[in-house]
Amino acid sequence: MVEIEKKDKILFIFMAAAILCSYLLLEDKTLLYLFLLIFLGYSFTSLYVSHHYGAQIKGWSSVIAERDYTSFLLTIPQAGIMGALVITLYPGFYMPIPLIAGFILMIVGMGFNLVVRKELGKNWVPLSKTTPNQELVTDGLYSRVRHPFYLSILILFTGVAVISWNWYGLIFLMALVGGLIIRIKKEENNLIIKFGDEYQEYMEKTGMLIPKIT
Repeated sequence: MVEIEKKDKILFIFMAAAILCSYLLLEDKTLLYLFLLIFLGYSFTSLYVSHHYGAQIKGWSSVIAERDYTSFLLTIPQAGIMGALVITLYPGFYMPIPLIAGFILMIVGMGFNLVVRKELGKNWVPLSKTTPNQELVTDGLYSRVRHPFYLSILILFTGVAVISWNWYGLIFLMALVGGLIIRIKKEENNLIIKFGDEYQEYMEKTGMLIPKIT
């Protein structure tokens, strides 16, 4: 069993404490803090699942060292969508139907993401580059679409954008879609280089994010 690194535990404990303290200082922000706690819990759980099934978790130093700047194309829009949600929930200007629908989408995306992390196991790489020991996964969810991990991220943050229900959320969601496409194209080029005809045949049988209708 793989343990979460001590520094990761300390970081999550610090973040949880900060959220709790700010909640005690500010009144009538229950929905916002509930969302933040759920997101924090998901982040910790996803990290644990990846560690548990053998994945190597790399930090931003690795992203910069390996010049994988496509990570910023995903992280910046995600942060923007989160900011759009805070703009909505902090003053309490949310709408009930988008709130419920978005929350359901978000939870589905989180659960989907955890399942994908389990299926990928040690083959999950937080960069668009391949690793020497990486294996091509084509079963389970990967038998239907080539990138269920990115699909789960899209579902999750679509839910967050729906909760925000403002133009900022929509704009950053569109930016996230664009970033995902660029990231996927770069990643698939690297996968073709590593796996050759095997991956090209896999591409012909499966859709990028949506299953092919046969």
